[in-house]
Amino acid sequence: MSYSLSDLMQLLLAERGEAIHLHDGGRPVLEIRRELHTIEGPSLEVGDTQTLLRSIAPPPEFQEALRGCTAFEHRHADGAHFHVMAFREDGSIRLELRRVI
Repeated sequence: MSYSLSDLMQLLLAERGEAIHLHDGGRPVLEIRRELHTIEGPSLEVGDTQTLLRSIAPPPEFQEALRGCTAFEHRHADGAHFHVMAFREDGSIRLELRRVI
């Protein structure tokens, strides 16, 4: 896997963005001032988004995402707070991490 959520969250904070959008087969997208910016680099491979979700989701929320959808709060190492939404679509997980200000 080419990306870590910690690095993506740090990039979002450095750019003063609002959200990160992730899905298998696409490159990560940062939402900055309500505009979407695709990150240069490789696309996420099949299963990468699920692996990224597993790295931060409490087990019950991870299982809920596998069944359909879930939402939970996550605190980044530097104290930044994110609202995480994950849902199943077309057989894979879509993930959005929205910064809480």
